[in-house]
Amino acid sequence: MYERQNGRSPARDFLEELEKPMLKKFAGQFDAITKMGSAYCNHERFRPLHGYGKPLWELKEFDHRQYCVRNVWADAVTLVLLNGWVKGKEGKTEKEKREIERALGLYQEFICEFPGGVLS
Repeated sequence: MYERQNGRSPARDFLEELEKPMLKKFAGQFDAITKMGSAYCNHERFRPLHGYGKPLWELKEFDHRQYCVRNVWADAVTLVLLNGWVKGKEGKTEKEKREIERALGLYQEFICEFPGGVLS
């Protein structure tokens, strides 16, 4: 999880606020990524964003979203968790765009702090 210089981590805050059943669902995805490495890509639950959301990846569990950056070395995968949110029933919204922009901003902060740390 990316932790900002002020010690805050939007990804950690998101995960800590989840109820236990939803946290277990995300843990299952993390486990699958750990076991399958770079081969894991599930277009329903773990997929790359396109367009303005690139190079982010999205972990999805029902209406919960977690944005991250994925890096592959050989067969190993490293994720940097950036932020998460709960999507409303309206479908694509301005909030979704703002959350993606927020994740992109966090990614830029990460790159400035750790040049060469994760490249997509």
